[in-house]
Amino acid sequence: MNQTTWTTSLLVSAAMLVAACSGGDDAGAGTTAVSTTIGAAAATTTVPATTTTTSSTTTTSVVVIPTTIPDVTRMPLTGDPVEDESAIPDRPALVVKMSNFPSSVLPQAGLNSADIVFHEVINDNATRLAAVFHSQGSDPVGPIRSGRAQDINLMLSLNRPLFAWSGGNPAVTRAIEASDLIDLSFQRTSGYYRRSSRNGPNDLYSSTEVLWGHTPDGAQGPPQLFAYLREGEALTGSPATDITIQLDLTTSRWRYDADTNGYYRSQNGSAHNTETSADVEQVWTRNVVVMMADYGINTFDGNPDAQVLGSNPVFIFTGGTVRTGIWLRFAPTDVFSLFDNVEDLNQLGLQPGRTWVEIPRNREGVLDWSE
Repeated sequence: MNQTTWTTSLLVSAAMLVAACSGGDDAGAGTTAVSTTIGAAAATTTVPATTTTTSSTTTTSVVVIPTTIPDVTRMPLTGDPVEDESAIPDRPALVVKMSNFPSSVLPQAGLNSADIVFHEVINDNATRLAAVFHSQGSDPVGPIRSGRAQDINLMLSLNRPLFAWSGGNPAVTRAIEASDLIDLSFQRTSGYYRRSSRNGPNDLYSSTEVLWGHTPDGAQGPPQLFAYLREGEALTGSPATDITIQLDLTTSRWRYDADTNGYYRSQNGSAHNTETSADVEQVWTRNVVVMMADYGINTFDGNPDAQVLGSNPVFIFTGGTVRTGIWLRFAPTDVFSLFDNVEDLNQLGLQPGRTWVEIPRNREGVLDWSE
């Protein structure tokens, strides 16, 4: 159930409850037009109100169902507007698991070409990246490392994406093979190579075009993962231009640059650089989403297991501002719903552009920011 369906179901269920509680004699029912305006992303909607009359009372039950104004056509993972759907690449999302530890693995290749990058805690207090490609690709991409069982719940929101990884222990391998991820493991997929300039196991590379070449028949593109601000919609929030996030032993720091409207990343006190096809440049992004998560222990591999179903606080950094709220997600195939709070359910939109999702442990002191 995606965010729109869940919100609509909640409203309809509430309306049905009101109607059920009103009681009355059906013979006296009539209709009255009611006009209501719902949110910045909705139209004024006229809906019927059922009026029930008894000998002594009149009870009115109003069913309010939002009519969403059609949004522009967008790239699903960046929110960038396009003229029509023909501009959206006809291919699935491609998830590439990348090493992020030790510091000698930097610069990784391709991070500034990924639509979305997830930063997650793995074993031994280290972190790993899951770079998601769709609107554009990268040659080379890597170093490519092993998967984790927690990747299954996190990545299935992308509609059965290709999953490029170096392999894993037998239990993790069985779990990923049994999932709806399209398995492009190094162990069974051609197109990977080792770089002699890197030390193993952080020496495995490929290219996104080669990996997309293994797309099976029937594979489909990803859904729109986040909501985005509409053209002319005001960006609200408190000033926040210097962000520090602690993921176990890895310190992420993002600094906002107003001239480029982007956030630039440092890691453990040094600029975090990425290799491109032509040069090396600092990692940057348009949005930084900090999704707090409770971490358990995954029974498949005994490693940390980010709980990405349910709800926890979320902090959205975009345009030099921060907005706080909650993320909600109830099934692995659901997209990520970001709201101001669980009572009002006002959706929090990102600026169109690439997004980094940092997933620290839900603990005090792991996140700080300043103007």
